[in-house]
Amino acid sequence: MKETIMISDARCKDCYRCVRYCPVKAIGIRDGQARVVDDKCILCGNCVKTCPQNAKSAHSQFDQFLNFLKEGKRVVVSIAPSYLAATPYSSPWKLVAGLKYLGVFRIEETAVGAELISDYYKDIYKENEQKHVPVISSCCPTIVDGIKKYYPTLTRYLAKVISPMIAHGKMIKNRYDDEHTRVVFLGPCYSKMDELEETKDSVDAVINFKEVTNYFKHIGLDIEGLKPAYPDITSKRGRVYPLEGGVMHVSGINQTIKHGVVSLSGLDECMDLFKDLQNGLLTPHFIESLACKGGCVGGPEMANDLGVSVRRERLCRFMDEYHSSEQVSKEEKQGIDLSREHQPIDLKMNMPSHEKLKEILALTGKHQELDETNCGGCGYSSCREKAIAVYQGLAEVDMCIPYMREKAESLSNAVVECTDNIIIIVDEQLRIQEFNPAANQLFNQNKLNPKGEHLSRFIESSDFRKVWESGKTLKQYKEYPHYDLITKQRIYPLKDYGVIIGIFINVTKEERKKHEINEMKHEALNRASSVIREQMRVAQEIAGLLGESTAETKATLLELIEIMRKKESTTYDD
Repeated sequence: MKETIMISDARCKDCYRCVRYCPVKAIGIRDGQARVVDDKCILCGNCVKTCPQNAKSAHSQFDQFLNFLKEGKRVVVSIAPSYLAATPYSSPWKLVAGLKYLGVFRIEETAVGAELISDYYKDIYKENEQKHVPVISSCCPTIVDGIKKYYPTLTRYLAKVISPMIAHGKMIKNRYDDEHTRVVFLGPCYSKMDELEETKDSVDAVINFKEVTNYFKHIGLDIEGLKPAYPDITSKRGRVYPLEGGVMHVSGINQTIKHGVVSLSGLDECMDLFKDLQNGLLTPHFIESLACKGGCVGGPEMANDLGVSVRRERLCRFMDEYHSSEQVSKEEKQGIDLSREHQPIDLKMNMPSHEKLKEILALTGKHQELDETNCGGCGYSSCREKAIAVYQGLAEVDMCIPYMREKAESLSNAVVECTDNIIIIVDEQLRIQEFNPAANQLFNQNKLNPKGEHLSRFIESSDFRKVWESGKTLKQYKEYPHYDLITKQRIYPLKDYGVIIGIFINVTKEERKKHEINEMKHEALNRASSVIREQMRVAQEIAGLLGESTAETKATLLELIEIMRKKESTTYDD
């Protein structure tokens, strides 16, 4: 199957919501990222609708539709009857007007094709009523795909008739038998794109209501300002097709349990019925099943936020408002092959042995049946279902929420138990909730059981009270002389949890070492100062003696010079 649902890795946030809501578990998880397993997917759209991060989207053929218009093709839109309740506009005719504005050649209701195949359904019902063989309607491609993949033994009960979309597409192609015409189906469904892959000869592209209304916003088109327009061909009977029970109503099949008919919508309900049918617990003559709750009006790409009941009421309100004068001729209906064959699909999913299953369960601490909580947090309905998915490569071991929580708590407890730091946790009444071994060793000399006791029985508690009242973290050094202890403390409040946490680091040795070093420095400074003072005194004394000696030497030298001068003067006189 072609990839239809795409996932943005950047937005996918490891929540497993899509796994939880996927009825066939066609979501795989790898490295915390979801991925759609295309072979298993039945394109119900649940994963797209329920994704809280909008990380999933469907493959779009809307650009192809726009290209048809740009190329000047004769574009005929086959519009699903759910359009009567699909948009946020004041009336469905505004949607038709918008399509005409874009340049669509003709707009016809797909319900025309529904009328055609309904006659076929009526004949099948009458035939199988005599044979006591059930018939399952094949209008909904999600249901058809689901049966072929997950209830293959029921494939033989699927009505061998094409869907209204394919029937109408063939009618249009018969009318405009040329290369210039393009048929585009417009509806609320993803699985129609998969159906398109099987029958490209009748429909050229599939688009949905949200894409159309979003495009109108994108180009700034004032839809409400447009004059209402109407489909070129409408259906008188087929407009109820998107409602639960619509197929039987249009086909003229008596809708009572007494007559062996069942009409239901919603995948969970349908799958429950298929299980019962497969197990031989039911023997209805005709089963009308639609994947979306309430029918096609509950489709994933309806372009408003209305509830299914409101949409149903809206569709019924507009159902008789307008009918075209132009109708499909008998000639157009004749010669169309409505038959279709269904073959079961083998998914070929490997199953683990009993021993392998036990081994996988043990990886998440499930060694006996009592350990299997079946909480559904991983998205699977049971621990064993998830273990099978792990074996098949669709799930990861650490998707088990209780196991990961227990693992995190064990790791957290191990850190608290093994750390040399003192960890004290008290409630707002300052009653001890946690007193780790380091705290016990240093503050619990009487070997009391500290849990539930007031903190003041062990240490002075005013700092904790101050932190709770102020709501601010306290960082400080604090000495406990009674315990011969010096600590570096960080005390902070967790108001949301109603506790105060104190983390103390025993810095007694470091602080005493620091004190000793400071004392040594102080003593060294004192000694240095004393030496300097003594040196200054000696220097001053030496300087004084040197000064006196220098003066005497100078006087002696001057006397000597004077004597020498006198002697020289006497010599010259002689």
